[in-house]
Amino acid sequence: MRTNVSIRHLRSFVAVAKTGSFTRAAERLFLTQSTLTATIQQLEEDVGLTLFDRNTRNVALTDTAVGFLEKAERLLQEFDAMIGDLRSISESAEGHLRIAAAPSVLTWLVVPAADRFGASFPNVTLSLREGGSADIERRVVNGEVDFGLSSPQNAYRELEYAPLLKDQYGVVCSADHPLAQSVEPLDWVDIAPYEKTMVGLASDTHIGILHRETLQRFGLASYKEEVSSSSSLFSVLSMGRRFSIVPALTAKTHQLSELVFRPLNNPVIERDICFITRKLRSLSPSAGRLQEAVLAILGELKAPPGVAVIGAQGAEMTGVRKRSTKA
Repeated sequence: MRTNVSIRHLRSFVAVAKTGSFTRAAERLFLTQSTLTATIQQLEEDVGLTLFDRNTRNVALTDTAVGFLEKAERLLQEFDAMIGDLRSISESAEGHLRIAAAPSVLTWLVVPAADRFGASFPNVTLSLREGGSADIERRVVNGEVDFGLSSPQNAYRELEYAPLLKDQYGVVCSADHPLAQSVEPLDWVDIAPYEKTMVGLASDTHIGILHRETLQRFGLASYKEEVSSSSSLFSVLSMGRRFSIVPALTAKTHQLSELVFRPLNNPVIERDICFITRKLRSLSPSAGRLQEAVLAILGELKAPPGVAVIGAQGAEMTGVRKRSTKA
């Protein structure tokens, strides 16, 4: 059965029932008495019942309306709570965000941004996930995270990639490795004599893909040791007499900062770190404000050698929507 009864009708009914007066109820609702009277008449006509007994002095609920009052109050309370929850989310007063990032980006950029965001919006909870490029892209495509920060590996059509950083590759090694002794920048051909001491990364990472392309490009032998993450890479390299090829940001974060890093030239090879989102899907207000915190931190941090910031201003970032900072 169709009805024209609205929240406005219910608020008017409850106000008259609670005050026992059309005059006082109109004042409470900031309505004229004639408007309120017309609203109650519309409600009664729609439900086909008289809800108030009226005389010159009093307005009283009919027996039928007594039970209706309790239900109307409960419905209004639930409605107001529901709208309040939506407004809290809109104002980033509460909610939950899920972010995925490459390990080095998570440590250097996302964690400081999350800390700043949390200070302003303490009731918004965060889940931070690290992973390889392919895993991060998959999470964004499947809606498992609000956004990602990583290199474009599969370049999905349904994703937008807004560049943030360019990160030069180089050699990272233990201090006792021969490649650590040179104070000059290294060329890619310089690593050939030490190919048997190279430690690779898994193929589901952007770095791992580069390793395999490098071996083919420079005619190097396959490496004998492979790890799945930069954390485990540190443990292996710390054993001594080993090296790997990683981006500068990876070498300057985590435990790899205790090792020696030498940029590789001829040619210079870089990875792009991008802000990854779903096309045609706007960020939630909370996710947008976290994005703003990421961009603000990016503009303030001093990039380590070999890292170039190219997207510190949100308005200039292709594919990232500029938002108002107002709640």
